[in-house]
Amino acid sequence: MTVQIGEALSNARKEKGYSFRYLEEATKIRAKYLEALENENFDILPGPVYAKAFLRTYSKYLELDTEEIMAEYSRICNNTQPPVEETKEVEIEPTSKENKKWRYLVAGLAIVSLVAFNSIYNRDQGLDNKPELPNTVQEQPNNQTDQPSKDIKPSAQGVAPQNNQGVRVVLRVTEQQQSWMQVEADGNTVFSGLVGPGEMKDFKAEEKIFLHVGNAGAVEVNVNGKDLGRLGENGKVVKIPFTSGEEPKLKEG
Repeated sequence: MTVQIGEALSNARKEKGYSFRYLEEATKIRAKYLEALENENFDILPGPVYAKAFLRTYSKYLELDTEEIMAEYSRICNNTQPPVEETKEVEIEPTSKENKKWRYLVAGLAIVSLVAFNSIYNRDQGLDNKPELPNTVQEQPNNQTDQPSKDIKPSAQGVAPQNNQGVRVVLRVTEQQQSWMQVEADGNTVFSGLVGPGEMKDFKAEEKIFLHVGNAGAVEVNVNGKDLGRLGENGKVVKIPFTSGEEPKLKEG
């Protein structure tokens, strides 16, 4: 059965309750390109290489059958490509040293062009519209801990209460969803990336922890041993600070 790319993407996005604004931040693909994919306006995209990369990243994030989506895209592209005119190759007989010299010159130019293209392509991969999500965790200061676990839920029993000095924040993503988040401890970014279902992140700071979460409804929070529940609604982006010595409560920063 042939899958309709745009319809599959749109239905999956609406079913999960994601907005284009949230998806732009989570996938690092501009919202106008995501909308173009759902409308199957592939001509709007920067080029075939980016189109394939964006489509693969978007369908994978929406948990669709990526291979089926890519196969349908290839079929569409093959049907819309203009016919290629046949060209006759002209055989050049090496009748002299001059002919050989021209062959070497042409081969050298081809190699230089290939190297230049590869350099430009690799440079363009660093633009805002990166097709792949960053999966790196920045190095943390010595007083920070990042202990992911799928077996421990942040609760008053699982997290020891803290003294008045310092603040500890434990974040846990629900089993059925995922969320992008960025965490600052005492003004330093200690984590930035996508956290999968069931994963837990643990952070400490002496003065203040600042949260920037892309899908608030998917994240439960525990501050200094106190469960505060979920950070907000599904698909909602929130920014919340927690300060040492203050009663922890949910408030957008």
